[in-house]
Order: sequence, then structure tokens, then C-alpha cells
Amino acid sequence: MPNIEITTSPTGRSPEKKYFFGDKTQHLDLTRPKYNKIGNQSDYDDFYNQMWSLENYTHDLEFVSAGIRFRVCTNDDRHAQFVRNMFTILPKSKPADFIILHNTDLKIDEPKIYVHLDRNEMLIAGTTFLGEIKKGAFGIISFILPEQDILPMHCSAFTYNNTTNLMFGLSGTGKTTLSSDPDYKLIGDDEIAWNDQGIEMIETGCYAKSEGLTPETHKTIFDAVELARSRDTLVVENPGAANARLSYPIDCVENAYHEPQQFDHPDNIFFLTMDAKGVFPPVSKISGDTVRRFFETGYTSQMPGTEAGTDEIKPLFSPCYGSPFMPRAVSVYSDLLMKKIEQHNCNVYLINTGMDSSGVRYSLDFTRNCVKTAIDLAVEDNSQDVLKTLEQLIAE
Repeated sequence: MPNIEITTSPTGRSPEKKYFFGDKTQHLDLTRPKYNKIGNQSDYDDFYNQMWSLENYTHDLEFVSAGIRFRVCTNDDRHAQFVRNMFTILPKSKPADFIILHNTDLKIDEPKIYVHLDRNEMLIAGTTFLGEIKKGAFGIISFILPEQDILPMHCSAFTYNNTTNLMFGLSGTGKTTLSSDPDYKLIGDDEIAWNDQGIEMIETGCYAKSEGLTPETHKTIFDAVELARSRDTLVVENPGAANARLSYPIDCVENAYHEPQQFDHPDNIFFLTMDAKGVFPPVSKISGDTVRRFFETGYTSQMPGTEAGTDEIKPLFSPCYGSPFMPRAVSVYSDLLMKKIEQHNCNVYLINTGMDSSGVRYSLDFTRNCVKTAIDLAVEDNSQDVLKTLEQLIAE
């Protein structure tokens, strides 16, 4: 089908409208009630009956992500194309582990996202925002994987200079932009799983912000978008809005791995924060309890449009750099991360993609240089040189 342009309502996710159901809700972290709310079974049954009564589900798609088979039924051509962009669609060879029922025709006053953890069902209506399906699947994955000693991560991943690298960060901190550097080979730009063998893709598509997109500063993304456009697979979401995004299959990215596969354990991990107050330096190496604290708090400055109702820059603390998608206790994820970092001797760095102390934002080229310098020096396995060179880079 041709390229798609969609203006959604709302223009961001609605995580506060998500409710969980079933006996397995006992495993939710109820200390974060904004994202982890338990609903009444009767409400779920009423909504379920409403959704199935429409009988207009023209798209029935299946994909496997992190070993979990999803079935997505939707009435909307635009959302079906988005799902095809973000995941590898498979033939229906076996029953799905989880079904996502999505409808944009149901007339209700506000978004509803209902997840039944016992019946393995997710219902989405009252919103046309594309990211609800994508992040809905990720939230389900993030609930299931820790039971298998696998860490779901809201991060990007790439290889560079014979190393495997992770970048954690909330929307707007630069995961997609920085990991799509022309010198890297992209594994995934937003969601990754870390198992006993190494890391693997959760998605096979990209969901990049379009603000400031030029061939000079974002060559990899710009070229991928143009290729997707020529293939009629580009989805443009909310053009002109602060949170405008572009969706395209990962095989449109020339320097990326196009097939799902297993990769080595990460050598380096980067925590990204868009610090609007200029408190943090542009790059610093961290370890031990400092790593745990940053991961468990996930500080950044939230940018306008990331979620519905956000229209100004404000401080945000999001545990695991993705609190809305991590329904279990924060310690479940942080314990897994610290265990894997220790087992595989990973270097960890904090990267400020925001402002310096004078209120000027660090340039993309400068931040890229900081990341590459850290990786290159770590390859030489000299921690003193790493710290000394990073300090010199900052001073310049």
C-alpha cells in the first residue's frame, strides 16, 4: 500500500489509561500506580464484548518478539502498516501466546488500554496513536521475560569497532539518533532483550523522531526514510507536531542487521539523559551502586509531546528508563541488569545529551565523539586512559 501520513488523537501515549486484570496482577509493582492499575473484571468483560461486537477487523497479523508470539487484529490500515514496519510478520502456524485487539472505530470518550494477564489479551481503543500497539507489546514482553531470567530493555543497540553496545534512554534523549550513527551497525533503535547467550532484537523496525532531520546531522535516518518512501513503506505520524515520528522497516537502514539474530553480550552500556539544567557533564564513567541508582531513577528532562498532555519541558524520573513499560518491581529489572553487568564485565557511562552549565545544548557531533572515544579507549583496555581522555575531551 502507499506511504501513510496520520495525525493522531491524542498525539502521544496514554499510559495512565492502562489497566491490568487477572490473578497475575499480584506480580505488578503497585508503588507506581500511574502505570500499574488493577481494574474490575466486569469492566474488562464489558469492554471485551464491545470490541468484538464491531466485527470490522480487516487485518489479522502475527509476529514473534523475544520468543513470544503475538496476534494483532485491527480495523485500521494505517496501524496494520505500522505493525508490518515494526515487526516481521509470520504465517499463522500455531496459536498465539498473546492477542492484541485494536480498534479505532469504537466511539468512546478517552483511550482505553486493558491487559488481561491470565487470558493473555490486550484491548486498545479510543486512541489512534501508533505507539500504543508497539509499547503495549513491549509491556507484555517486560512482564513475561524476567521469569525466564531475561532482561527486557528500553534501549537501542549497535556494534562498533568489534564491540556490542547498548544505549538506554527515554523518548527524546537520542537513542535512535545516536545509535543510527553512520559508523555503527544498528541492531535495534528502541527495544532489546538480554538473555544468557547475549542480546537480541525485540523489533525489526524503527520509530524515529523527525524533528531536525537532515542528511547532514542524521544521514542514516534520512537515507532510511527516503528508501522507505520509495518502497511505499513509510509511515509519517503527526507531521509538524513536537512528537512527530517516522516508522520504517529496519531493512531500510543500510548499516543495520536486517534479520533477527543473537548478538554477543554488550561490552559498553550508555545511559542517556537530556539534562535541561546542565548539572551532569557530557560523559562520565560510572560503576557499582551508581549504575543501579541511575537505572532505578532514569532521570531526564521530558520533552513536549512524548505523552498526551505534555506541552513543556519538565524533569522526569522513569525507573529502568521506561517505567510505563516495566510492570514488575523496579528491583526485578535492576537486579537482573547488575547481575549481567558483573557477569560480563561491562563498562557503563552516563551521557548528557542536553545542556551544558551555560544552557547551551551539546552538539550531536560532540556527543557522538564522546561515545566513540569511550568505546575506542575501552577496546584498548586502559581505564586510566579512558578517564583522562574523556576529561580532556570535555575540557575542549
